[in-house]
Amino acid sequence: MELKPRPKYLNMLVATRDNGLIKVITGMRRCGKSSLLALFHRYLTEHDIAEDHIININLESFQYNDCDEKQLHQTIVTHIQDDGRYYLLLDEVQLVNHWERAINALRVEHNVDIYLTGSNAHLLSSHLATLLAGRYIEINVFPLSFQEFLDYTNMHSDRIAAFDRYTRYGGLPPVVDQGTNQALAHTVLNGVYNTIVMRDIAQYLQIRNPMVFNDITRYLADTAGSPTPVAKIEHRLVSSHRSTTNETIERYISGLLDAYLFYRASRINVKGGGHLQGLNKYYPADLGIKNMLLGYPSGNFGVLLENVIHNELCTRGYTVQVGKIDKLEIDFVATRMRDDLTVEQILIQVSASIMDPETRRREFEPFLQLGNQPGRRMVLTLDTFGLGTVDGIDVVNALDWLTE
Repeated sequence: MELKPRPKYLNMLVATRDNGLIKVITGMRRCGKSSLLALFHRYLTEHDIAEDHIININLESFQYNDCDEKQLHQTIVTHIQDDGRYYLLLDEVQLVNHWERAINALRVEHNVDIYLTGSNAHLLSSHLATLLAGRYIEINVFPLSFQEFLDYTNMHSDRIAAFDRYTRYGGLPPVVDQGTNQALAHTVLNGVYNTIVMRDIAQYLQIRNPMVFNDITRYLADTAGSPTPVAKIEHRLVSSHRSTTNETIERYISGLLDAYLFYRASRINVKGGGHLQGLNKYYPADLGIKNMLLGYPSGNFGVLLENVIHNELCTRGYTVQVGKIDKLEIDFVATRMRDDLTVEQILIQVSASIMDPETRRREFEPFLQLGNQPGRRMVLTLDTFGLGTVDGIDVVNALDWLTE
């Protein structure tokens, strides 16, 4: 299949090439990490790197089943024939026990520039924190953003139809390749989810009750954008005659976060800046997975829009939190470090429409309570009328913002 460009991520790899650090590419399965390695492989050959100096290994291949760190090291060393620079591209490195020992030895012993992908934050971080601490840079790859989706599908001429498809089937490239064939999209989404559960979660969580795990996953998907205390999940399970402990619930949620299936947005006191305990919000990393888990429900488009905005902020490199100001809430407080090391902050309200005066008043009210608090204030909506700046608050069409 033809490789589709992902220029944002390819440029990151190009910018970090030969910088002495190991590049660790992370993200959920089927989000495009393997394709990114293939794109980088092609980039190298197009920039005069000999094919025999690029070592590209997919550790999901059957030939590497039960491979340990010694076998991995030996396999790679057999490809190194001279003192020239070699480029090592390893896909799904977490599948090899003690992989970090082999990688550290190669880093010390040979002239190699190393690129790794992985689909489990827990299994990666636990090893990166030992031998490789301070010697790597992490590059997070996300499912297609809406702008990438438009480029991928060439649907620029009908953004509304594109957004409808995007919010239904999500942005995982192999799902997007199925077009609007829901049966095929469902098959791929279901396969991705089951692979993540079996290969990236179950192997270290020791899930004893898969039905409880799936119930928790569906509950987080169903309540995306709403405060989700663990006690509420426990009550839901008890009412379904599937009781379990708070510890198990928290462990399963951690597994979903580690596999990049969900993101967590914690609460912050906007005026005081302090973190608030509990009532975190959880957002599915891909709306196709969310809809597949819930049976492709219709309606409540505002929740889908909020999920898209949250994920877009993550894709753009923001740390995303939920803002509290007295009894009011700001959907997102997004911060990131600029290149000049100053901090950029955006405060965002999301609403499918604010044409109704009461809705408009409700979305504006938290901002009006902030006084001189720094940060850009913005309301993102699907409205095409009533846009502009009012009382220092930018009212912006969400599709314009997603594609700016």
